[in-house]
Amino acid sequence: MKSTQELLNSIRDRETEAPAFLRDPDYSCPPAAIYMCALLAERGMTTKDAIRALGLDRSYGYQLFNGTRRPTRAALIRLAVLLELDLAGTNRLLQIGGRSPLYPRVREDAAVIFAIEKRLSLDQLDALLEAARE
Repeated sequence: MKSTQELLNSIRDRETEAPAFLRDPDYSCPPAAIYMCALLAERGMTTKDAIRALGLDRSYGYQLFNGTRRPTRAALIRLAVLLELDLAGTNRLLQIGGRSPLYPRVREDAAVIFAIEKRLSLDQLDALLEAARE
């Protein structure tokens, strides 16, 4: 699979033939499991470390990261907070996972956006979400 930068360069280098190169399978979103594992690798974290830090059941966690289970929106958000993704990175992760992006008019989403912007921990996010639900 080509990196995003390689794809961007190939778009810039094209003179014509737009329809032909858009049919290339490299222009599709990577499956969520591949993307999540790539994010972990970028940060030097193992799947085991992430599952433990996220507080996931071991078998469920491995199913998420090997692609046999589709991650919930909450699991993707918690992973984004764990990896300290910015808002754009979090929304990208949600998009690839087939989930809706964060929307500031939704109370819980506003709490998540605040947690992302302020680089809160998972425990702090959980407390903030609990307060938002009251």
